[in-house]
Amino acid sequence: MKLNSSHIQFVIDCMHQNTTKIRNIKKYLLAVLFNAPNTIDSYYTALVAHDMAEGAFLSQEREDDTL
Repeated sequence: MKLNSSHIQFVIDCMHQNTTKIRNIKKYLLAVLFNAPNTIDSYYTALVAHDMAEGAFLSQEREDDTL
């Protein structure tokens, strides 16, 4: 697979969220960019599932408040 701009943006977003120290940035970037096409779909699927579950929880709380 080829990298496109969405893969690069995914890698940049993941690097911003990373809290651990990266010792060898060159090897890290090489590995992350190599794996980006394979991991981007599952990452965003999990992110949406999390947001949907959170939204369902919030809407349940709102229903409970109205009763």
